[in-house]
Amino acid sequence: MFFFFSLLFTGYYMYIETSSPRVAGDNAKLEFSVSGNGKLSCLEFYYHMYGDSMGTLKVYSGNLLVFSTSGNHGNHWKKAVVTIHLDNIVSFNPFHAYM
Repeated sequence: MFFFFSLLFTGYYMYIETSSPRVAGDNAKLEFSVSGNGKLSCLEFYYHMYGDSMGTLKVYSGNLLVFSTSGNHGNHWKKAVVTIHLDNIVSFNPFHAYM
């Protein structure tokens, strides 16, 4: 499972292996703080979920679930755009490995 944060496909990505040696129930979490005055803003990211061992990607703004998707999405990048609050912790979690 790949996640990529950028408008022009430059920058950083996070890679989580979901096949062996992962076991059912393994998790990973990416979390970052966004400062601001609580106004709504847009978070844009790309994800790549390919293969039979894909689990579920959930994105939270504070405690509010703002995005969720599961399973195999094919061998290509997909773009997601979600609304977040600019005074919360944003977390990408959990990445569940299913075997």
